[in-house]
Amino acid sequence: MNGLLALLDDAYLQEIADHFASLDLPYPAPLAPVGSAALRDAGEALVRRGDPARGVPACNDCHGAQMTGLAPFIPGLLGLPRDYLNAQLGAWRSGQRRALPPDCMAQVAQRLSPEDIGAVSAWLAAQPVPAHAAAPPAPSTPLPIACGGVAAATGAASAPTR
Repeated sequence: MNGLLALLDDAYLQEIADHFASLDLPYPAPLAPVGSAALRDAGEALVRRGDPARGVPACNDCHGAQMTGLAPFIPGLLGLPRDYLNAQLGAWRSGQRRALPPDCMAQVAQRLSPEDIGAVSAWLAAQPVPAHAAAPPAPSTPLPIACGGVAAATGAASAPTR
């Protein structure tokens, strides 16, 4: 892929990126929920409220109220399969996946138990993606936890680590 892209100038790459970013394609309906209702309720609680006692912010606090991400650097969490979400959170938790320090997602994932990760991914994967689910712009307020990748990309200050 690098060899192919090396032949393209930046203006053309931007044109391609703009084209794909402008598409508003429908997502398929989510698969049937897995796990018990209690498991999914626990997942929803972590997504919407977090766990302040463990220093776990709500997923909504960083990924947006609709969970469609915040432009341009925070990804959406809806429309992703449960196994993918489990794998990514597990990789953050185990240190197989890393970001610029302070690595906010690693900190969050390390504060979650494997059962918490299963609950969050089960709930998220069962949610439909809203129609026209473009990520809104990130607010100017700091994130609830310091996040090096976002701060480095935007030049913005991030919240102190809890």
